[in-house]
Amino acid sequence: MKATRLYPLLALLLMAGGVTMKAQTEDEFWMGIDPPATGVYSLIEDAEGNIVVGATAGVYSSSNGGVTWNLIGLDEIGVLCLYEHTDGTLLAGTGGYYPLYKRVAGSTEWQPLPVPTIMNGVSIGITPDNSLLLGTWEGIYKSTDWDSTWTNVYVDHSMVCEVTDLLKLNNGTMLASVFDHLAMGIGGLFRSTDNGDTWENIGLTDAAILCLAKNSQDVIYVGCNVDFTSGLFRSTDYGATWQQFLLNQCVQGIAVDNNDVVYVNLYCDGWGLPWGVYRSADNGETWESLDSGMPNKMISKLHLSNDGYLYAFGHYDNQIYRSRKSVYEEFEIEVVACPENGGTAIGSGTYHFGEFAHFSASANANYQFVGWTNQDGDTISNEAEYAHMIARGGQITAHFVSIEAVEETEGNGFTLWPNPASGVVRIEGVEAEEVLVYNALGQVVKSVRNSNEVSLEGFTEGVYLVRIRDGEGRIFMEKVMVR
Repeated sequence: MKATRLYPLLALLLMAGGVTMKAQTEDEFWMGIDPPATGVYSLIEDAEGNIVVGATAGVYSSSNGGVTWNLIGLDEIGVLCLYEHTDGTLLAGTGGYYPLYKRVAGSTEWQPLPVPTIMNGVSIGITPDNSLLLGTWEGIYKSTDWDSTWTNVYVDHSMVCEVTDLLKLNNGTMLASVFDHLAMGIGGLFRSTDNGDTWENIGLTDAAILCLAKNSQDVIYVGCNVDFTSGLFRSTDYGATWQQFLLNQCVQGIAVDNNDVVYVNLYCDGWGLPWGVYRSADNGETWESLDSGMPNKMISKLHLSNDGYLYAFGHYDNQIYRSRKSVYEEFEIEVVACPENGGTAIGSGTYHFGEFAHFSASANANYQFVGWTNQDGDTISNEAEYAHMIARGGQITAHFVSIEAVEETEGNGFTLWPNPASGVVRIEGVEAEEVLVYNALGQVVKSVRNSNEVSLEGFTEGVYLVRIRDGEGRIFMEKVMVR
């Protein structure tokens, strides 16, 4: 097993929707890559697996993970965003005279596209009908021919509205996020269900949204600037309702992997909050810091490659970071029964981080299943059929306790009351000669003789197994929940 340490968390994180931190391995997560130029604004991976970055002056490509770089064009233009279409066309949104350029597959020439604005091209999206969308500092422009024909499909002349991100959901809905640079607190999330022709505001109007992402189930994640309504927002109903996480955090970048693990970059200059990259395998409820190997956390964006390498970069500092390993790192899980003759435990195998493993426990004759414990001996479930999110390798144990022939409790008047309990539990329907209480490890934690009352005061929360033997030698078993 790898050694672990607990990463310190500031109180504001703990206040944000019950957010907690998890243990982190001692191995460094990140490695530094020398960028090709100052000010890296965008990074993608092309179809050949090359890293392509847009910088303050030009587009660069690397075929060896950033060891060497080649300038591939636009060397006098600031490239703010990049997008590669499935046909190999490479698109670059810029801060130059033309806000958008394209380079078709097999060509080295960049063609400026006549979008009818000189405002910055900061986001690119493709609609379900294969139309091209460009988000700028004055709205959204659409082209059905990817060339000379453009329509302004959204603009609000009352503000300088940077369309920071464009996202296509699995169901074909298009989303656009807006950050107003003039009117404090104005922005919002916009939705189109007609291939980008019309847009409606679906909320978060008091949030300056910086980035969008989705998981495989179309759960939407929205990252916001700390100067406005801040943090990470999540919607499971296409934007009808929202949950807020990471209060008082500036979420500048979001990535989601194939196991629906969420990665965010926090940048909160002046707030005294923890900068850096975090990940959550439970949709934002808890977060693990990924700061090891990243001495300078002044980054702004994240990108996850097809093979699972996570990139962190930004124009604040002349640095690119890449995870040393794929986030789909494999873990070996061994599932065992304790005692070995107590029953069978199924679920051993090789899993990836964030993947759910399904465990099953079945007791042998004269044994009773009690519960599951993890590598640290902590109880993780009292259900015989259990799904467990994998975050590290190790051993998962199914615990069983030995019993004699057990009387059927249904229909014989035997009960434990109250259940759940926090103090004294009363046994009704049978005269108890001996009472044994087992924890999830199968250990006897309480023994009482000749009494129908058992005190559970001081017990930690969880499920316990109560074994009762009456004067005739009959055995009764029942689980009780302690709260």
